[in-house]
Amino acid sequence: MMLRHSLLYLPAQVIGPLMQLVAMVVWTHLVDDHTLGVITLVIATHELLQVAFLAWWSQFALRFFGRFLKADDTERFFRTENAVLCASIVLQSIFATVILLSVVAPGSKTALISATIAYVMTRTLTLYVSERARVSHQIGIYSVQQILGPTLGFAAGWVLVELIGPAPEWVLAGFAIAQFAAVALVLPFLNFSFRLRPVDRDVLKHALHYGAPLIIGGALSWFGLNAPRFIVNDLLGVAAAGLFAVGYGLGQRAAAVAAMLVTAAAYPLAVRKMEEKGSAAAMRQLADNGALLIAIIVPTVVGIFMLRQDIVALLIAEPFRATTLAILPLSVLSGGIRSARAHFCDQVFLLHNRTRLAVLVTGVDAVAALGFGIAGTLIWGLMGAAMASVAAAAIAALVSLLLGATRFHLQVPWSHLVRIALASTAMGAGMMMLPHARSIAFLIVYVGLGAAIYLLSIGLLYLPWLLRRVGGRVKLSAAE
Repeated sequence: MMLRHSLLYLPAQVIGPLMQLVAMVVWTHLVDDHTLGVITLVIATHELLQVAFLAWWSQFALRFFGRFLKADDTERFFRTENAVLCASIVLQSIFATVILLSVVAPGSKTALISATIAYVMTRTLTLYVSERARVSHQIGIYSVQQILGPTLGFAAGWVLVELIGPAPEWVLAGFAIAQFAAVALVLPFLNFSFRLRPVDRDVLKHALHYGAPLIIGGALSWFGLNAPRFIVNDLLGVAAAGLFAVGYGLGQRAAAVAAMLVTAAAYPLAVRKMEEKGSAAAMRQLADNGALLIAIIVPTVVGIFMLRQDIVALLIAEPFRATTLAILPLSVLSGGIRSARAHFCDQVFLLHNRTRLAVLVTGVDAVAALGFGIAGTLIWGLMGAAMASVAAAAIAALVSLLLGATRFHLQVPWSHLVRIALASTAMGAGMMMLPHARSIAFLIVYVGLGAAIYLLSIGLLYLPWLLRRVGGRVKLSAAE
């Protein structure tokens, strides 16, 4: 079931994030470092506001909406949902404007303020519609949100930049247009209500009890991820933040793209096992989810490290190359560690309704990111900020793993990890013998060769296990 659901979600998990990676590369050729710095800081600001004002409700819906469906009691959920969503959009727009004018781009004109608000409003809607579609297994709606926003937004932003000018407001406006179109397209097919009142106090109380710690935890998680951007901006300036954003953003998004190949389908399956069969079954499912997740993340990190010089030389504009080459391997490593923690270790706390422990883990990440980030940036500059991100991610992941294993019997899939490590090592050794890619076509071929070596190696390592499974099924069928 896990593999089947992952394949159904695959187009959305690949195309949308891939377009975000492409956009990051293209922007280095179309805008300067200052403009890119403003864009990335606005997007990062919205991610924080989303955590503070809506992610707590999204997590509640993802975990418990199925109960309302089973009880045929969705109307009171929908009314409360609408009220929360409207309040969240208003608050996020206000705070985004304040942060834009006080931190990101003081003295911003009306065009940038308006584009920022439009981006925040439409991005909030498309993210929430995605989560609601995922919990209801409406894969088509989820796919439209994940694909149309990044793809059409990138195209619209490019057109506006070419027609009007390379200013951050036109990039943000392009994404806002696309995100609005994505939500409008699926609205007739989404299960919802137009009513806002009365808000159901029991539903809201339950959501706050479950999600309130996630507000703190989500904000701390955001801080751990984005602290390097703002530390660099504060200590070295917005232009340095723009330079840093390319390598850091590419690495984080590459790790996220790899993780998202399986994460959309994984957690709902663990929730179903928890609701139907209890903790032991959910932990087994979570271990399987984790093995598949790590089987995607590890070769991604290794592959990017082996091809880092070719990736930067062929894809990134010259002014950004030196910084990106230094930061990219560290960024994809920290992104991979955080993805593994968030979609494997930390999920044990959500399944057992122990969200305060998730807050503890993200607090460790945030404190480490702040302390290491300031020290690293002051001593080693942009390279130090990237190194600090790796250190903070590793410490938080270790704390999460220890808490999950000792308190909830989280199972670490050691046998799978050994096979993954061996296959990734074989892939890295094979790619080491390749000459530098002379063109993007060669780079694509190298990626394919690396993937082929990894898949062949992992297939050979799992062959005895597969033969035992098939043999056991044959004997069982014969006995029947």
